[in-house]
Amino acid sequence: MLNRLTTYVGAGLLALVLLAPAFAASGPTADVPFGFLDRWGPPQTSAWAAEVVASNMTGLSVAYTLVLVNNTLVRGNFLAANGLGPAAIAYDMGKGEIFVANTQSNSVSVISDQTKSLVAIIPVGNSPQGIAYDGGKSEIYVANGYSDTVSVISDASNTVIATIPVGSRPWGVAYDAGKGEVFVANQGSSTVSVISDATHAVVTSIPEGSNPLGLVYDAGKGEVFVTNFNSMNVGVISDATHTVVATIPVGDRPYGIAYDEAKGEIFVANKFSDFVSVISDATNTVVANIPVPGYPSNPEGVAYDAAKGEVFVAAYDSDTVSVISDATDTVVATIPVGHAPEAVAYDAGTGEIFVSYQYSAVIGVISDTQNTVVADVPVGRYPSAIAFDEGRREIFVTDSFSNSVGVISDATDMVVATIPVVRPGALAYDRPKSELFVTNPGANTVTVISAATHAIVATIPVGSRPAAIAYADAKGELFVANYFSDNVSVISDATNKVVATVPVGRNPGGIAYDSRRGEVFVANRFSNNVSVISVATHVVVASIPVGFNPEGVGYDGTTGELYVANGSSNTVSVISNSTNAVVATVSVGRNPTFIAHDAGTGRMFVTNYDSANVSVVSGATHAVVAVVQVGTGPAWVASDSVTGSVYVTNPYQGTISIIGGSQGPQGPAFVGLPAWLAYLILLIVVAVVAVVAGFLVLRWFRTQSERPPRSE
Repeated sequence: MLNRLTTYVGAGLLALVLLAPAFAASGPTADVPFGFLDRWGPPQTSAWAAEVVASNMTGLSVAYTLVLVNNTLVRGNFLAANGLGPAAIAYDMGKGEIFVANTQSNSVSVISDQTKSLVAIIPVGNSPQGIAYDGGKSEIYVANGYSDTVSVISDASNTVIATIPVGSRPWGVAYDAGKGEVFVANQGSSTVSVISDATHAVVTSIPEGSNPLGLVYDAGKGEVFVTNFNSMNVGVISDATHTVVATIPVGDRPYGIAYDEAKGEIFVANKFSDFVSVISDATNTVVANIPVPGYPSNPEGVAYDAAKGEVFVAAYDSDTVSVISDATDTVVATIPVGHAPEAVAYDAGTGEIFVSYQYSAVIGVISDTQNTVVADVPVGRYPSAIAFDEGRREIFVTDSFSNSVGVISDATDMVVATIPVVRPGALAYDRPKSELFVTNPGANTVTVISAATHAIVATIPVGSRPAAIAYADAKGELFVANYFSDNVSVISDATNKVVATVPVGRNPGGIAYDSRRGEVFVANRFSNNVSVISVATHVVVASIPVGFNPEGVGYDGTTGELYVANGSSNTVSVISNSTNAVVATVSVGRNPTFIAHDAGTGRMFVTNYDSANVSVVSGATHAVVAVVQVGTGPAWVASDSVTGSVYVTNPYQGTISIIGGSQGPQGPAFVGLPAWLAYLILLIVVAVVAVVAGFLVLRWFRTQSERPPRSE
């Protein structure tokens, strides 16, 4: 029996020697944590193939990108379109959707007018300025100001189906339902391009005034009215002859324009005159000038509400929208809105007016029955702070413009829940209580969320503009850095109340807890130092000079060192917690912002906001061992101690970069394994397979040798 077992083992070992090189050539290396063990062989070629991260740290890269707008995983470092700087708006009556041209992000956002939620984000040309809906073809035409083109979007697929060259600096767009043509005002070339919606080609170019901006189609007359910004007049183009048939003097710098079909009148916003001119389309003369409240009001966008017989005017400098009755040509209401309202569009399906704010990431929604703003709708996704819950294996991500905290499963790397929170900022996870603490910078509060139920259980007042938060398990307390109060609020997780307020340096913006020494380290942005707070006494015990404008702080539990991102120095200061002194200064990318420690590898991950990358610093040598390209303007970073993945938020892309652990749409088969344990399991599995293979091979040889000779 012993001899037989020895024979089996020997055969198995021989098979193991023969098989080992094949596994070694295809399997992950011991330098990185495993993300899966369910697939053998080299990386697959399909879109959802597992990606093996090389042992050479210079090869570390983004494995997947989570696109938040549609909750989709894309392999590699995907630079998604996002919404920023909404400038023009169009209503799609066929789909009940609002299309928003975003000048700062070169995209168009699609919003459902029923749910007030973001449906899609579509990349277009550079600096889209104007937009119009073609009801005949169910298409959206977008003027790309710095591309000298017009993008044509199908509202069925939300994709660009054509790109049409036009004149210089295209701005306004209008659809002519009578002719099936689209008119585009080219302010740079002082022309109007006419596009056939049947062929997506320019059929003619019409000279028009100086710096034409806005256009509107008058269905009653078959004419297009054009505001000429520098000529201070309105041109009238016949759609039958494609010629200018009239020129009407108006106020100083005419901008937005709208057609009132009930009265046969054109309303023109004169930006520097602070009034709206009313033109009769029967006589092509100005019949009224209506002052817009607020000085200077600088009216820009104009929209006609057919149901109410009213005209809505966006007053850029007074942050209001004025409502004009077309019966009396007087202002009947003035509605406070967001900052720098620019464009307005009327939604006949809901009886609402949508307003864009130039330097924002949201659009406002006005009820025409209440004349008040009833909602703010984000035009993109803007992930910011991020934290990992190792108990539930979930990642929490704040989005202040969406007023929510997203919950991501680390098994699938996809959003599984959304928690409504008003303007969330930073966050920290309290594992013993299974609660999430979220700062609300605008409200000067901290929201407490149950990780189990995703319900809000408390709201705690703190200092002015809480910017960062850390959990200290020694006493079950949360430390909150109040940016404008120059102090730190200490919250007891037992009572959800502030139990102490600790003065620190100027504008504290980063914070981290040192579990070894029971101290909290606070980065003071404009004091250029770090305050050290004793958790036991709630007093500052040290102040450590660092680089310029320190912000993010990360704690290395392995070495007991603190890492501080110095935004204006492009460095990271390494502080010893035993001496409270800087022991190393590490050069990283431009404007380092936040830091996270990866316990599995002992490395620190530093987001470099202006470099669009992440520096990976060795905790043992304090040297940068890798630079990983991520999205534009990376912000917060968190490490998943279970899968070994590192998550980076990219607010400008509306995405989360996932560095390391390999995922597919169904998630990994085995996660949470350190590299050494993964290899131990791998060797055991291979050994068992090899022994079984050896047994079968030996049995086959014995069968062959014991078979009696064939009789002749």
